[in-house]
Amino acid sequence: MYASGFAIGHHGEILQGVFRGEDSRLHRGLVTLPFPPRYSIAVAEPIDGIEVLVRPKHKTKSGAAARLLLSEIGYSGGGIKVTVNSNIPEGFGLGSSTTDVVATIRATARLLGLQLEASTIFRLAVRAEVASDGTMFTGNPRLVCPREGTVLERFERRIPEFSLISMNVAPNHPVDTLAHPPTRYTGDEIREFGDLRKLLRRALENGSLGELGEMATRSAVINQRYLPQPHFDSLLELSQSTNAFGLQVAHSGRMVGMFLDPRLEKEDKSVEHIQRELLRLNLFSEFFRSGQTSSKIVGEESINDNGWSGNWW
Repeated sequence: MYASGFAIGHHGEILQGVFRGEDSRLHRGLVTLPFPPRYSIAVAEPIDGIEVLVRPKHKTKSGAAARLLLSEIGYSGGGIKVTVNSNIPEGFGLGSSTTDVVATIRATARLLGLQLEASTIFRLAVRAEVASDGTMFTGNPRLVCPREGTVLERFERRIPEFSLISMNVAPNHPVDTLAHPPTRYTGDEIREFGDLRKLLRRALENGSLGELGEMATRSAVINQRYLPQPHFDSLLELSQSTNAFGLQVAHSGRMVGMFLDPRLEKEDKSVEHIQRELLRLNLFSEFFRSGQTSSKIVGEESINDNGWSGNWW
């Protein structure tokens, strides 16, 4: 007897900062960009004894999440082993730990015949990780508090379709999220985050990729003051000089994405031009488009199948 759990990663954030809640207090919040090509799968099974084992052993946050769930439900049964597999490299802002944790919680819950709300999974993930993202929620995007385990806002519309050129701008310099203290934004920046929240609402209401890209770019520019990304100025200039709609970054990682028209194909001349320019910066990139299952990895001879189909959202 066994049960499995699946969870997708993310490609950093489209918005992250400090926002005012309905309680009139300021809260740290973010809106992640879900990214199905990166994911974790967990398999839970009963074992002799009373221990909770997680493999590989270094997945300590997954172990903490499984134990938190069992403690919360007052579990007093036998031992459980959870095996986690993931295609997400750690430390680059693709949501590796949250994805492992969410997959583990889902697998453990299914083994025990439990159905958990996404809000419960979020709360448990924050307790296990200290800081989590909101990829356990499906459908419309949410502005979540990564250190509180609460949702500040559920937006009324989905993110418009787009294509994405993805790149890791510092593959030899991963980021330890918890090693960096929470950013202390200025008053002007906090006011700008309020404006960007409104712009995000408008972009979603209008289905406007242009407004979405503008909002994400402005959030990325603020983040650049606190976690500088190599080549950022060059990437911003390239985005503005081509048919791209803007940039988004992993605010605690090294991934940068460039928004493009969802109708573009990887063989389109404009896509190839952008990727050639990225190669001149020694940046390898991948092209993703909604509804397709493959990504073109520049610098390699093959096209890799990610097993991804359908709309990102």
